[in-house]
Amino acid sequence: MRRRVLAGAVALIAGTFALSGAPGADAAAPRIAPQAAVDSVTTLPLFGAPLTVDVTAAPGGALASVSVNPADGLTATKVKPNKVTFVNDAGTVKVQVSSRGGGQNVSAKAGKLSDVSGPGGWSGDVFGDGTTTTVGFEIVAAADGSPDITNVTTSDATAAIGAVKYRGDDDGNHQAAGVAITFTKGIQTRMLWIMVSVGNHHDDDDESQAKLSVTLSKLTGTKLPASDVVGPQTWNGTLCDGTAASISYTVNADGSISGATSNVATATIEQGERGLSVRFSDHEKVRIRVKTRDDGTTLKVSVDEKIRCEATDPTVNTPISEPAPESDDDGHSGNGGDDGDDGDDGDDGHGNGRHDDSGADKGDEKGDD
Repeated sequence: MRRRVLAGAVALIAGTFALSGAPGADAAAPRIAPQAAVDSVTTLPLFGAPLTVDVTAAPGGALASVSVNPADGLTATKVKPNKVTFVNDAGTVKVQVSSRGGGQNVSAKAGKLSDVSGPGGWSGDVFGDGTTTTVGFEIVAAADGSPDITNVTTSDATAAIGAVKYRGDDDGNHQAAGVAITFTKGIQTRMLWIMVSVGNHHDDDDESQAKLSVTLSKLTGTKLPASDVVGPQTWNGTLCDGTAASISYTVNADGSISGATSNVATATIEQGERGLSVRFSDHEKVRIRVKTRDDGTTLKVSVDEKIRCEATDPTVNTPISEPAPESDDDGHSGNGGDDGDDGDDGDDGHGNGRHDDSGADKGDEKGDD
């Protein structure tokens, strides 16, 4: 194989974590409060012009609103809490926004590499602290015509921009390039993946397809020297009704946690030797664990949010024309399920991730856990 295989990309995602209610409250998932601020803006080159996609997330990570600009000629064919799909009138372009597990993905599919080539970008509040980070990149064709990514920049001087990685099969039917940018703040990290691929729609036909995707991972812990982790730490999130919530705790040198409190008076806190669980309702819980590595010289704080708010379909700025349910052979209407995602990325290198397009991108790398 001429090119190296790309490591598995990160899971879909970004959203604000949501908590609400007291333990034993109404069994129904709490309703979410709307958010007015745009969480991220992704700029995709499409047919030689920029297409911007504005995404606002609701508490719990569902999509609250998705806007495309220019919107002329685009129609939303799927509008769900975790996925919105747009197509153009000619059926030659598909733009999709999806949210899962605390991450977000914005992608565009077209016919050939030149359709998705040009300068692009992303901007958003990576860590929910009010700081807007910008990213720039350019999709180009390499000398041999395969996809490449150049001029990758970010306004975050502390971010790590990885090398562009490539993959391609022996017969040249599927080729891809990808680059990851790693953002770190305190004990947390987040990755932004930019990926572009070209190839036949099916292995046995001549229909060409190009795809460009920008994926923001969920927040995860990062392995650090113990001295950088020991001491007061805080988790911040958003209640389903829009109220800010926090959990404060202290990480000790032996990896234990002590002194956990929450600003939500009705929260129930259960504390163990190396972790704690904070329950806000039957549908909202946060679990925090400390993992020791390298004989105690490094520590990693993992935060697992189990947040289940009642979500509604997001708003869009285009006409909506969802396809009618297909009928079975007897003429009865069938209930088809939602379209499958174009591919789920490996979660930060953990597990067997499989990323988009040809399915040739499998992440078998294992993380610290």
